[in-house]
Amino acid sequence: MQAIEALLGGHSFFSLDSGRAAGHAQATLGFADFAVLYRTEAQAEPLCAALARAGLPFQCRSHAPLTHHAGVQALRPWLAQAAGQGGSVLAQLQWAVAQASAAGVLDAALGRETLALLRPLALAAGSDAAHFAAELALASGVDAWDPRAEGITLLTLHAAKGLEFAVVFLVGCEDGLLPLRWGAVDAEALAEERRLFYVGMRRARFRLFLSYARRRRWQGKWQARQPSPFLQAIAEELLERPARSPKPRPAAAAQLRLW
Repeated sequence: MQAIEALLGGHSFFSLDSGRAAGHAQATLGFADFAVLYRTEAQAEPLCAALARAGLPFQCRSHAPLTHHAGVQALRPWLAQAAGQGGSVLAQLQWAVAQASAAGVLDAALGRETLALLRPLALAAGSDAAHFAAELALASGVDAWDPRAEGITLLTLHAAKGLEFAVVFLVGCEDGLLPLRWGAVDAEALAEERRLFYVGMRRARFRLFLSYARRRRWQGKWQARQPSPFLQAIAEELLERPARSPKPRPAAAAQLRLW
């Protein structure tokens, strides 16, 4: 989170006051220029929670069918009613979300999430509700990714193929996770994992962050982790390693006073 805020120059008064951002970084970068990529969909939940706590907008897309999403399931009765009202599919979708929220089926957060999730499909359908319903039945979360949305993108490495972002965070670069393995891995599988790692690196146009955890809850228990062997193939002169000690917060006496 600190790296994103630093590159943005700070997105809140807190990030500036706490020293997490200096307020003068890449002025041309917006939230949509950032992507967080990972090997497995199981890694997405804690990342989403961390971004939400930091107040950073994001869109998280997976390969799971959209019809499995809790908000989409809750909307189904209202979407059927809205289809008979005519007008644009987006207007129908907004009406359905409003009705489901008023009925207590969707809370505010889930309503916003579901609307953002289905908005690209609704816009693509125009006024054709039947087309929207057919696309929704077959679509996965990745199909609903909106490149125009002003938010940080979270994707698996497989889902990120063909996309590019100014800044990419490739997380979980650990042996056993990237490359993904639970035991011995044959040469062909290891080569495919290496290609996937390379795909993730190539998604970055401006800056690439590679990170790994020293300790992670894995297979139901906390385990020490080792860096991915793929990292060893990167020339040292291409790497910029962060300082080990975190940047201290400014002392109270050095903070600005209102009056």
